[in-house]
Amino acid sequence: MSESYIPIACAQYDGYEIAIMHKKHLRIKWSDDSGEQHTENILPKDIRVKDKQEFLIAEVVDGEAICVRLDKITLLES
Repeated sequence: MSESYIPIACAQYDGYEIAIMHKKHLRIKWSDDSGEQHTENILPKDIRVKDKQEFLIAEVVDGEAICVRLDKITLLES
């Protein structure tokens, strides 16, 4: 079972929404459920809520879709 979700700051959430609206590429770093670190250049597409957890839906350079829990993102560069 994954860790409890920790809501992110509103300003950070707004930054994701703005990047989605403007189709702005971002570089993010996050850890998955097993603790493995990932770093990717992404194009954010949407934010979705499931089971009271927020997820960033994005596309990586090769077109693959990813879904990252917002509180697992440890670095955000625009």
